Amino acid sequence: MYRVILTKNGKYKQTLHRCKTIETSFINYNRIIDENSSVLFPREHINYNGIKKVKYHIYIVKDTEEGDEFRLLRDKLGKTYIEKPLFGIWTVLGDHDYNIEENFWLYGNDPRNDRVTIHYIVKKMMEGAYKQKMTKQIIVVYNKLIIHNEDQFDMVLCKNKSDAQRLHHSLQKACKKNKIKSIIFMGTASKATISRMYDLIQEKTGWDILKIRRTTTRP
Repeated sequence: MYRVILTKNGKYKQTLHRCKTIETSFINYNRIIDENSSVLFPREHINYNGIKKVKYHIYIVKDTEEGDEFRLLRDKLGKTYIEKPLFGIWTVLGDHDYNIEENFWLYGNDPRNDRVTIHYIVKKMMEGAYKQKMTKQIIVVYNKLIIHNEDQFDMVLCKNKSDAQRLHHSLQKACKKNKIKSIIFMGTASKATISRMYDLIQEKTGWDILKIRRTTTRP
């Protein structure tokens, strides 16, 4: 039995493919890697008992049998070692980094069941972007990314400030690629502008100030 498995922070998460031949297994392993290259905004954090870094990885493996040859690897210090069976049961034939497309809570949507990806956020950002005299500002307020002008207010709630800043930079790259100059990227709100942004969020959402000042989506 051959498998392509997904791990999350070094722990088994799920089997992506299984079959009886090594040839078919490698065909699907390479297909999964190719398809994964389309991920635009990889997930870097999870919200599980706090905001934590996350790393995904895939392995192509077989059930360990007597006589299997194990890979010769190097550790962080450059020393070589013989790889042991993965989780004590699988011989590793190959491995590769893997990305999961991040999803976000867009204000106005259900935070659990109606989340959006960066593809949808790009569409929201582009609305009216080619109209004359139409300008928008995009700014990071801790874990919140605000897209606004006189006619629009969209707020994307990220897991933390780092994700919000990364999203800001990704949207900026999308604008440069599409040669859009009507969207102004303000970076991260400074001390001089943070209170004005809090007032804007409160006006548009009706949230109390303690909720607005939260810096992560941690419960």
